[in-house]
Amino acid sequence: MPTRLTAHDLIDLVLDAASWSSWDTAPVYGDISESYAAELAAAREKAGTDESVLTGEGLMRGRRVAVLVGEFGFLAGSIGRATADRLVAAITRATEEGLPLLAAPISGGTRMQEGTPAFVQMVRIAEAVMAHRRAGLPYLVYLRHPTTGGVMASWGSLGHVTVAEPGALVGFLGPRVYQALYGEAFPEDVQTSENLYARGIIDAVVAPEDIPDILDRALTCMLPDRAALSAVEDPADDPVPDVDTWEAVTRSRDPERPGVRRLLKYAAADVVPLNGTGQGESDPGLLIALVRFGDVPCVFLGQDRRGQTAAHPLGPEALREARRGMRLASELGLPLLTVIDTAGAALSVNAENGG
Repeated sequence: MPTRLTAHDLIDLVLDAASWSSWDTAPVYGDISESYAAELAAAREKAGTDESVLTGEGLMRGRRVAVLVGEFGFLAGSIGRATADRLVAAITRATEEGLPLLAAPISGGTRMQEGTPAFVQMVRIAEAVMAHRRAGLPYLVYLRHPTTGGVMASWGSLGHVTVAEPGALVGFLGPRVYQALYGEAFPEDVQTSENLYARGIIDAVVAPEDIPDILDRALTCMLPDRAALSAVEDPADDPVPDVDTWEAVTRSRDPERPGVRRLLKYAAADVVPLNGTGQGESDPGLLIALVRFGDVPCVFLGQDRRGQTAAHPLGPEALREARRGMRLASELGLPLLTVIDTAGAALSVNAENGG
């Protein structure tokens, strides 16, 4: 089990020193029971925060960013109506001010003390996140141990790029709930960061100390200084020499000819690999990444010959990964670069069943 950082620990780790500025106002709970009020008071004392989420802004390697950070010490990071009000206000402000949004949820889900009214707040939070994305602004998520329930199903699962803490418990269904429902323990290796990565649901498993570097590289690609990009000269219109047909065939089948990874190694300035569709599918035959060539960023979709075999040709999962990349480029207003390198799509029963 990973060592659990507090919200303030993570803020200090990721943001530039002394750059944090809170956006939070005192939470308003309305008419609540005495017992719930006592729980809230005890949670404030235990966690040292006034709610389970802190919001604000800071500098991340000199770049101004908006931040949402969960605090597990406050009622297991649960989300109530006042918490949702805070999150929605912060997301809306980040959108209005044109800021990239960094989220680090950690939560057992919605606040049981408030019942259904707390659960439906997830709709409001998800709507605010999607409005932020529609504005062409990055939303980057770091899932921490644990992130479950309505939090995972809403603002925890809507990132343009989503990574998770090593060994974290991440999923919708809490293991205790599963055991209560079915009378047996939930398998240990399912709701883990590593399994979600293997399944194409998250993009990477990243230690907390490595978060600033991956954020910086991702935002460099996602938020380029367009005014600083220099014009590119039109390529020379040189005639393409004829190549003997059989020579073209043998060249294309030469196992030593350059592939997509060699292109990135020698030509790219930055590469932030992404992984899968985000919905439980991935294909080793497609490489999806945020990439810079010189100063120009793009979303990169490259068919990776190394990941395609006779037993596993390019299948429908790869095509759905490509769709994800296309949506990402469209939302962020980035160029889309595709590299085609395949003997053809899968011709099989599985491919037909996969759509």
